[in-house]
Amino acid sequence: MKAFFSTAYWPPIVCFSVLNREDEWVLEQHEHYQKQTLRNRCSICGANGSQWLIIPVIRKHGIKTPIREVMLDLSKDWQRTHWLAIESAYGSSPYYEFFREEIKPFYSVESPVSLFQYNTAILRWCLETLDYNVKVTFTDSYLPDYKERDFRKSVPVYEPVPYYQVFARKHAFVPGQSILDLIMNEGPESWKALETDSHGKH
Repeated sequence: MKAFFSTAYWPPIVCFSVLNREDEWVLEQHEHYQKQTLRNRCSICGANGSQWLIIPVIRKHGIKTPIREVMLDLSKDWQRTHWLAIESAYGSSPYYEFFREEIKPFYSVESPVSLFQYNTAILRWCLETLDYNVKVTFTDSYLPDYKERDFRKSVPVYEPVPYYQVFARKHAFVPGQSILDLIMNEGPESWKALETDSHGKH
């Protein structure tokens, strides 16, 4: 079954929770970029709770810039800032050392790359790490609505399944995080927080 999403930087856990392992993740590639959305931001959970990581971007045509033409702004120091934030949040998590060298290249980008390409590379890594046999495809044109599961304008409704978080003793479980938070804390056991009764996996 297909599920339609806009591109997202380390997508939220909820997006993965609505997928079965053989589903198809369809990325909208014909929309215009929208500011202050998950397209260029994600939430990680550190010592002080949720923290937003935001990628600065370059839009050649302002608000009318197609999503595939939005570029990462490599003139800003966000890669180092994001990496330091990730290290601070997950340096003592169970799977940080295991995945550290795999995600480090996402913060060592030197050549121009679009936000869409960058996010898609992260998404493919996430699906592979989660052992999901989900095919990533792209829209052929822009349609306002799809009869199938269309999550481009709002994230799915989802009852969070608590999982281990490094700082839970300090501020209890914090739901609504990016998939990076789950992977760093649960690694191969991440499926336990994703496979819920809501879509018939148990």
